[in-house]
Amino acid sequence: MKIRRMFISILICVGCGSNLAQASVDCPPSNIKHVQVETDKVLVLPEGQAWHLIGFISQPGTKEMLSVVLAAQLADRKVVVRYPDGYDCTNYDLSTPALMVRLYN
Repeated sequence: MKIRRMFISILICVGCGSNLAQASVDCPPSNIKHVQVETDKVLVLPEGQAWHLIGFISQPGTKEMLSVVLAAQLADRKVVVRYPDGYDCTNYDLSTPALMVRLYN
């Protein structure tokens, strides 16, 4: 029983560590020039960057990120959009969904 408990603890620690080690890319803080909502996805055009995919409508969190993007655009505030490791913020990419959107001061 003690070995089983220790094994479960190790699995939990490894699982937590893998999430912490997940690398990501934060695109530079930018004002949002354009927002495009399609039937299946949400796109944004940050100043000085190419079009980016925020997410697919069916994906959890996309509507919440859209709310942040719209609030930032209305308030003329900058946002930072986070993507998986290896993402190039200067490239036109409509296939990689964002991991996070942060309202920036």
